[in-house]
Amino acid sequence: MYNNHINILNVYPSRVHIGLGSACTHEVGTYSNKYMIYAKGYHQFIKDSPFNYRFKDKFFTLKDGIFKHDKLSFKLPTRKSISPIERVILSLGFPLNSIDGNSNIDIQQTSFKDILSTLTSLSLKDLGLVPKNMNLDKRLKYGNVVYNLYVHVSSGSARVKSTNPYLRFLNEQDTLQLKSKLFNLSDTKSYQVSLYSMKYQPTDTMKKVFDNSIELLKSIDFVNNNIKLKDLDFSINVDELHDIRTRDVILILNDCIGFNDTFIIRPKLLDTQNSRVYSVFTSMSSETRKLLGYINYDIGSALQTICLQLVENPELYPLHQELVSDKNTFREKVANETGNNIAWVKQELSKIDNLDKEPKRYSNYPTLQAYLKESFPMRKEIIADAEPEILEIAECYAKPKWEKKWDTTKKDYEFINIGVKEASLFFFIWTQWERQIRHVMMECFSSPQACHQVHDAVYSKENINSSIIEKKVLDETGFKVKISKD
Repeated sequence: MYNNHINILNVYPSRVHIGLGSACTHEVGTYSNKYMIYAKGYHQFIKDSPFNYRFKDKFFTLKDGIFKHDKLSFKLPTRKSISPIERVILSLGFPLNSIDGNSNIDIQQTSFKDILSTLTSLSLKDLGLVPKNMNLDKRLKYGNVVYNLYVHVSSGSARVKSTNPYLRFLNEQDTLQLKSKLFNLSDTKSYQVSLYSMKYQPTDTMKKVFDNSIELLKSIDFVNNNIKLKDLDFSINVDELHDIRTRDVILILNDCIGFNDTFIIRPKLLDTQNSRVYSVFTSMSSETRKLLGYINYDIGSALQTICLQLVENPELYPLHQELVSDKNTFREKVANETGNNIAWVKQELSKIDNLDKEPKRYSNYPTLQAYLKESFPMRKEIIADAEPEILEIAECYAKPKWEKKWDTTKKDYEFINIGVKEASLFFFIWTQWERQIRHVMMECFSSPQACHQVHDAVYSKENINSSIIEKKVLDETGFKVKISKD
């Protein structure tokens, strides 16, 4: 049964709209007959009310389906189901007409996208970014647009195509100029028509909108799902969300499966079964991972460390050895040479050995160019000497290589499969060894099933000495690795 209390004085200080068939305006408390609020009742209540009021006072109370106050009472017609957005509004304490049922939100039936976009619409109202008298549907539309554009800008490359529906709405239909208040262009130099889209970044005002939306989560009553936790599950509460960067908040809540006094997160796993495992931890920042209590046990320079132990003569690849020997010094060397920051260098070095061909920009970067020239013969050697079982698996997953040929009969070009790409084949060979090393690392913990695998690392809440892991990996796989702990 609808269990919220409605304070009509917060909506209309002196009068309330009630009626049968058509809206009539009467002073509060002057009618002794029963009136039924018709379908527009909800919009009448909300229309002029500040959204940040929570209707907590007991001006009207509900008993047996009838709202009563002194001699005035009226009954709400009921319907069997409500939308996710309506349930969010109900849980915050706002009245919804024609509803009979529990207003608590069941996360198992409601997506966080619906919840957060609705809260964004309330937050926009709280901060005075949309007018008091805006139609509810339009306000919810603004909340949906702003939330989804914010997610796009915060979670990806920050580039937004002009065809993006949320950006188009703000460009073409927004009369409130919210785009200029909530988003700034962050990089106009890299913009090229039909090649690179504009980059945006959220303003401080947009960050306040989102922070306020997270704060509003505290006001929502969630159904307790009594979920039985699995080994890889973890929990997080609303207060902790305030300390987490936006991108991670969105990633985490997308994996929320229910509520047990706190949000229960069950990471969705994409396991290739042969090389890498992908989950929310793959993209999560180290700051968030630490806040959740997980320690990172990382294989230092995993690709280079593994590959140099697969080739016959490692001395033929001195730059790879230099990176393994002291990766921080090597990164600084490349950063100074290229004029880029360490983050850019780390990203470049993570993909360079898996490139199909040399990028033109490397002609200006002699160290990277020389490093890549080492990589080509190294991976040919590793492919040639790969164990048959590992090579067979790698060939199943490697990207196909196509050759473009002119068909004289069809008078058109056709693409012929001529095998697999060398770089892709190489990737699926060395990552199989990486996977074996990860599995041995996990065996070092008392609860290996509770460890999260992330590329060249495992995450665990258990604190053990790195030397224990290094010894076990050497004993069981033959690879000598350096394990850093963070």
